[in-house]
Amino acid sequence: MTMVIALGLAMALFLLSVGLHLASLGVGHRWLARRNDFAVKLAISLLVLLSHLLVVTLFATGFGLGVEWGLGTFAGTQSLGWMDHFYFSLVTMTTLGLGDIYPTGHLRIIAGVEALAGFVLISCSAQIFWSMMHEQHSQDG
Repeated sequence: MTMVIALGLAMALFLLSVGLHLASLGVGHRWLARRNDFAVKLAISLLVLLSHLLVVTLFATGFGLGVEWGLGTFAGTQSLGWMDHFYFSLVTMTTLGLGDIYPTGHLRIIAGVEALAGFVLISCSAQIFWSMMHEQHSQDG
């Protein structure tokens, strides 16, 4: 039963993360369509960063809930607090995966789904940066 709960939590976090990130990118595309200057590009870059950090925060919260619900724990650290969950979520989302803290039990499912989400969301973010650079190149040429 704990595996089903972990899968449900992972899917909910994935869907919520994708929805929030795509909404943020939509805002960025609308800004870019209205005005394509350096200040807007910096604002969009900050928006993308904040969106990724929000997703990391969502998954960190999910890890905290998972520990609380008995889905698993983390190894590699003595005391695990909010910052450890955030740190683990950040290195997992970026697929860096340092391995100094690692999940046990069914929390591994959530970590795997987060890595997949990170790959997808970073790819989506790359598209808006490509759009900004492509538009600039078109204006220069």
